[in-house]
Amino acid sequence: MAKKIVLILLGVLLMGCIVWILWRVNEREQGSDVPKEAFIPNNSAVVLNVRANVSLSPRLKEAFETEWANYQKSIFYRSIDTLQKLKLTENTSWVLALRREGKKSVRFLYILNRVPAASRSEVIRFLADYYAKSGLKERSYDKFKIYSLRDKETEVYFAVVGGMVLLSDSELYLEDALKQIGEDKKNDPESIPVYKNITRYFSETAGMNIFLNTSCFSDVWPLYMSRNVVSPRLDLTKWFKWGALDGEIQSDGIGFNGFMYYGGMKATFLNVFKGQQPMASRIEGVIPSGVNAVTVLNLSDTRAYLTALETFRHKAGIIEHARKRKSEFTRLFGEEVEASWRELLQGEFAKGVFSYDPENKEEEGFVMVYLKSGSLGRALLKNMLGNYAVKVNINEASLERTTALDQEKKVAYYKMPVTDFAGVLWGYIWDGVPSRFAMIQDNYLILASSESVIRRFAENYMRRLNVQDMDWYKKTRVKMSAKYNWMYLAETGSMYPFYRDMANDGLKDFLTQNKERLDVFSSFGLQWISEDEMLYQSVFLNTEKVEQPPAQVVWQTKLDAKLTMKPVVVVNHNNGERELFVQDDSRTVYLINDMGRILWKLPIDGKINSEVYQVDFYKNGKLQYLFSTSEKLYLIDRNGNYLPRYPLAFKSSCPSGITVYDYDNDRNYRVFAPCADRKIYLYELSGDLVEGWSQPQSDNDPVSKVYYFRVADKDYIVFADRYRIYILDRRGRERVKVQTLYDLLQGTVIYLTGKEQNESLVFGSAGGELQFVDFNGASRSLKPDKITAGYLFNVADTDGDGNDDFIFSNGEHVYVYDRNGKVLWETGVKEGRLGFPYVYRFSARDTRVGTLDESHSELYLLDKGSQSNGFPITGTSAFSIVFQNTGKVGFYLYVGSEKDSLLKYRFIR
Repeated sequence: MAKKIVLILLGVLLMGCIVWILWRVNEREQGSDVPKEAFIPNNSAVVLNVRANVSLSPRLKEAFETEWANYQKSIFYRSIDTLQKLKLTENTSWVLALRREGKKSVRFLYILNRVPAASRSEVIRFLADYYAKSGLKERSYDKFKIYSLRDKETEVYFAVVGGMVLLSDSELYLEDALKQIGEDKKNDPESIPVYKNITRYFSETAGMNIFLNTSCFSDVWPLYMSRNVVSPRLDLTKWFKWGALDGEIQSDGIGFNGFMYYGGMKATFLNVFKGQQPMASRIEGVIPSGVNAVTVLNLSDTRAYLTALETFRHKAGIIEHARKRKSEFTRLFGEEVEASWRELLQGEFAKGVFSYDPENKEEEGFVMVYLKSGSLGRALLKNMLGNYAVKVNINEASLERTTALDQEKKVAYYKMPVTDFAGVLWGYIWDGVPSRFAMIQDNYLILASSESVIRRFAENYMRRLNVQDMDWYKKTRVKMSAKYNWMYLAETGSMYPFYRDMANDGLKDFLTQNKERLDVFSSFGLQWISEDEMLYQSVFLNTEKVEQPPAQVVWQTKLDAKLTMKPVVVVNHNNGERELFVQDDSRTVYLINDMGRILWKLPIDGKINSEVYQVDFYKNGKLQYLFSTSEKLYLIDRNGNYLPRYPLAFKSSCPSGITVYDYDNDRNYRVFAPCADRKIYLYELSGDLVEGWSQPQSDNDPVSKVYYFRVADKDYIVFADRYRIYILDRRGRERVKVQTLYDLLQGTVIYLTGKEQNESLVFGSAGGELQFVDFNGASRSLKPDKITAGYLFNVADTDGDGNDDFIFSNGEHVYVYDRNGKVLWETGVKEGRLGFPYVYRFSARDTRVGTLDESHSELYLLDKGSQSNGFPITGTSAFSIVFQNTGKVGFYLYVGSEKDSLLKYRFIR
């Protein structure tokens, strides 16, 4: 009996298993083995596949907090989020497709993987319960069930098919998705969904995958942006057939990489790239700074590009306009104008935009064309304009212009009779910037929208201010390939008026109302690399903040290498204006005028280790530059030429550097050189040694420069070696014997301090003590309590009380002591390494201390321990300050920058 009961129970259990299996099969429905991509209707414009590890960066979340909060309230988000949290659908990835329906509507379709353990009825039951107030409606469609729910004004439709959950705000869109699966099962090759194998175009490791169908450009793009965003004569919606991109949300922005396909499209502009090899750009390296958008075209075969351009114009139906304009150019400028320019093209073009004028729909900027010969280009341009002048019966000189960059440098440019020259000859992608003026700079033709652009270009080009040094450009350019065919980079905030003007309807309103939040995207980059009938595309939306200089940059001049020397302000003896003398780290010296133009540069054999002195060698009012390296003495005139006998080699190396004095202000200069053979040499400017100088010798290697002081009508020549201080007369004989021995370091600086009848020398010893020596040879010391080895030391009256104070930079700190060793003020920089504490006197009672934090490349101007307005600023050298109107209005500051440049700042007080 028991055995019979057991058999009955086993039979019931087996039958239950069979029923359960049949129920599960029924629950899973047909299509359970179909990937979610197969549900995507063929006419979907955009398909987005998002993986679970994708999340917005903190800056993006903050910027779009309101939009994100509104989206989270939507029926779509709440449905998807809750299904995933209850583990009814997988959260590994989901698909979003969209398409245009009607005139201006965009509809969405979400596709999610159902968790295998969750049945179809569980998903339906959950959604029905979750939206119980709305009421669940059900209807049949072919072999499927479609359910609808309403949430306020939004109605959502969903279906559970096999292993998938589909949600859409369009019943028609959902029907198309289901119908597509039905067609797929008919084994009709032509009916198999085009998106079924879409994953072959994507990387499985990317956070997002995007597929752009033809309808993305033809149907959806015009809803939001102008078809003619590139040019009034180019329809962007006809450029691409499809595109596949992998995307990542990074800490510094959003990036996409992939392919855009245009094969078989005969009237697409992109055919001009076919066969062009990607190249590294040379023109990119000379585009001047100040622009807010840059377009660059690199061609390996210019003739093929121009031929393809004409073919495109013909097939796109815009050839007649180009033919008429070229015919007009021939009439105005002469025969073979187009052919002559074609022969000069190197294959590189660029457009730089400073600003956009929405009212006139014009870009303020320039088109730049790289030529094989600038001189031939200039001759061709002048010949063109000469022919035009004859044709219209005007004086050719009326088309010629010049602009003075400074008192010595002028640049010639010309008024152009036509404004569409670049667009007609080399492609309408250069439209937008009218070519009203033309100029040749080296081997570049510049076509500019205005005379102010011509001047701005010339000034920045002269100073070698390059767009590659701009912060927004660097942060976006680094995301792009070094070799390419076409690239567009822009600082989005500055170009915002252009993007808003190119937007349509709702997007225009959104851009207008949300500029502040959209400023999170500091810059934008787009790059194309040609490969057969595809373009490899890189897109990057940068969210890093663009660093803005705290003070007004008057100009920036590019050098050959980094500048770490403090700029020396010198005088132009011809007009009394300021100029700058500097040496970069490649040992090249420069003379730069106060407009930032390099007057000349000259490589020398070593690093300057002295001050740069202006001397009058011929005693005729014309000044030269005198300085030393450890091996040679240099004397250079204002034109960058050496004077006779120079450079002059020292008898022995001079590691401490020279000093120069004119005892009686009669231009009989004396040049002191403390050399490694322990002798102090004294030179005349002629290069001869001074007669009557005893050529004194120290006991040990000199560790200081040679100093000259006049005290109580007596002259003293002072220097130091490793252990001693020497006080001599003007003939080099010992005048004061100092018996005290010291522990001194290389680079010891000696100052004269105190008042009349109580003056003394002061210098620092290795341990941080201040050593005082009067002119009777008596010594005393003062030990500031916070000073340790490795300090740098200066002397000045910082508080206007008439007494010198002692200024130390010591690692991370600056300390100022009075003559009694009391701390007047101190300040510090965490983990800093502060350089020499220079003194800047703004007025009798306003003396400030400036120093360079070498570890952070930051400059500090300290006013009694507090930062001056506008500081710190970035720099690589100590800085020089020049005042306007005795410093009451403001001052100019000259400093080296990390961009291998010399900068001039203007500060307003």
